[in-house]
Amino acid sequence: MKVSRRYVDSSSFKMALLFTILLSASAAILCYFLIEFGRRDFLRETEAAIDIEISMLSSFENTEEQLLPYIQRRAKDDAVVRFRYENQKGLLLGGSVDPMPEHMQKITEGVLGFDLLTAHGEQAFAAKIHTFEDGSRILVARNVHELIASYERLIHLSWLIMILMLVVVLVSFGISHFVVSRINRIAATAQHIVETGDLSQRLAIDSRWDDLSNLSEVLNGFLAKIEDLMNGVREVSNNIAHDLRTPLSGLRGDIEALKHRTVHEEQIDTLLSDVDHILAIFHALLRIANIEKGKRSLHMVEVDLGRIIQDVAELYEPLAEEREIRFDLRTSGNVTIKGDGDLLFQLFANLVDNAIKFAPEQSVINLSVAREGQFVVVLIQDQGPGIADDEKEKVFKHFYRGDASRSTPGNGLGLSLVRAVAGQHKARISLDNASPGLRVRILFQPYQ
Repeated sequence: MKVSRRYVDSSSFKMALLFTILLSASAAILCYFLIEFGRRDFLRETEAAIDIEISMLSSFENTEEQLLPYIQRRAKDDAVVRFRYENQKGLLLGGSVDPMPEHMQKITEGVLGFDLLTAHGEQAFAAKIHTFEDGSRILVARNVHELIASYERLIHLSWLIMILMLVVVLVSFGISHFVVSRINRIAATAQHIVETGDLSQRLAIDSRWDDLSNLSEVLNGFLAKIEDLMNGVREVSNNIAHDLRTPLSGLRGDIEALKHRTVHEEQIDTLLSDVDHILAIFHALLRIANIEKGKRSLHMVEVDLGRIIQDVAELYEPLAEEREIRFDLRTSGNVTIKGDGDLLFQLFANLVDNAIKFAPEQSVINLSVAREGQFVVVLIQDQGPGIADDEKEKVFKHFYRGDASRSTPGNGLGLSLVRAVAGQHKARISLDNASPGLRVRILFQPYQ
C-alpha cells in the first residue's frame, strides 16, 4: 500500500510536537510543585517554631512576673527569636522589638511578616501575636532571613531545572524531527527505487555526525553493490548470448548439413567437440556461481602453498616444454595457510595456463611462494604482452577477453574463477606490469 510522504511527514511532525508539549507540561508541573512545596515547608517550619514559643509563654500563671525574666533569658540565649510584651494600652513592658513595626504584611492566616534591624542589617522576621487573659499581648518574632534565602535559592534552582528541561525538550524535538525527516527521506528513496527499479538512486547525505547518516552511507554502498550485481547479471547474460550464439549456430549448421548424407566419424567428433565446448562454458559458470555463493562446501585445512605450486608446475610442464618455456620455481619454508587445496589448485592452474598461453616461446615463467610479514605471497610472472591498465579490472569479469586474447583458445571465465576462489580464501589479488609480461600477486593470510 502506497503511503503519501506528505501524510507521513505531517503525522510524524504532530507526534514530535505532542511529545514536546507533554515534556513541557511535565517540566512546568515539576517546577510548580518544587516552588509550592518549598514555600509550604518554609511556612510550616516557621509557624511551628513560633507556636512552640507561644505555647510555653501561655503556660505561665503569673504572666508579668514570669514572662519578663523568660523573655530576657531567651533574648540572651537565642538571637533568632525576638519578643515584644505590652499591656492593654500598647505600652512596652519587655522585649527588644520597639517600637512595633509599622509595615507588616500577612504571610498566612495568623502569621505576619516584617523587617527588623539586626547586627547584620535589616532582615526578615515572621511573627504571631498572642493575647493573654488580662488583656496584655506578646509578639513572638522569629528571624527567617536564612529560610527565605534558601527558599529563593530553591526558586532559582526550580527555574534552572525548568529552563534545562525546556532545552532538553527543544533538543529532543529537534532530534526527533531530524530523525523522522531522515527516515522519511530514506523511505521515500526506497519507495522510488521499488516503483521505478532505478538502482542508480542514492540516499542524500548532508551530515556526518549522526547514526542515520552512517546508515545512509551503508545503504548507499548496499545499493551500489546491488547495482553492480544487476549490471553484472545483464552483462553476463549478454556475454552468454554472444559467446554461445556462434558455437550453437555453427553446431546447428553442421547438424543441418548432415541431413541426407553419410555421417563420418570425424564429423561426429567435431560435433561432440563443439558440444563439449558449450558444456564446459556452463560447467565453468556453475562452478564460479557455486563458489561465489558459498554453495560449495569448502574443505578448509592446513595446506602448503609451495607444494600446490609444485604440483601445478609438474602438471603443466609437458605443455610448457612444447613451446620451449621453462618454469623458474622458488619456494620457502613455512608457507602454510588454511584453505581448500582443490580450489587453490584450480586457482594456480588457471593462472599458469594463462601464463603459458601468452608467454612467447623460449621464455621463462617465474613461480614463487614466500612469506612477507604476516602474509604468504604467491607470484606468477610471465614475459608476455601483459595487460593494459584499463583492462586490469575488466579481465576478472565473466567472458571478458582483451584484444591480446582474441586469438587464443578459451571462454573468458578463467580469471573469474580465480577471483571467486581468492575471495573465498579472503586473499587479495593484484595484476602488475612486469615490463615485459604480467605479474600476478596473491596475498594470503597465514595459517593460524
